[in-house]
Amino acid sequence: MSETFFGEPEYYARWAKTYDAMIGSKLYNKVFWGTDPRQYSIFAAQAIGSGQGPLLEVAAGTAQATATLHVASARETTLVDMSAPMLELAGQSIARAAGGTLPKRITLECRDMLSPSGDKRYETILGLGLLHLVPDVTATVSALGRQLENNGRMFLASLVKGSARSNAYLALLKAHGDIARVRTATELFDEVRASGLGPVTLSRRGAMAYVEISR
Repeated sequence: MSETFFGEPEYYARWAKTYDAMIGSKLYNKVFWGTDPRQYSIFAAQAIGSGQGPLLEVAAGTAQATATLHVASARETTLVDMSAPMLELAGQSIARAAGGTLPKRITLECRDMLSPSGDKRYETILGLGLLHLVPDVTATVSALGRQLENNGRMFLASLVKGSARSNAYLALLKAHGDIARVRTATELFDEVRASGLGPVTLSRRGAMAYVEISR
């Protein structure tokens, strides 16, 4: 399974800075998704604070919601994304939050999140704004699960159907090829649970669903 399912391959590379500004905008998130960027950071903080062992953030993008959190954490952390421009912005944000230098315990890897190098496993896997980008949630969660330690936990988020405005925007993104599927929160829950990885909990804020899986 390859990350070629992530819509147009060069989309996020071309619009890295614009994307970074959008996902950090309170107005954009409120108008289109009925959410607030602080909610993303709260969910990420729960993931980062859930353990002390190695942590993997997949589809990390520009680390808009997580840069400061990664600096405050003492965990060995790997951020993965297919877009080099996105990861460059993520590295700059983390270094800036750390006082100018990227902490040595934090690694940035531009690669397919489902094809790790070696057999490293992680206590926690975090993916913000991820699952709406994949056509097969069950297969993606199962593949990520192979990188999860026994008794590890996975924290994944996804856009789902919400208000009429959110649904219309989701349909537009789907037609443009920027997302793979438009799902309800219930459909997302069922697809995640079908991975058989472990117990699943789901909460929703506006058009964003937050999933936690315990192994």
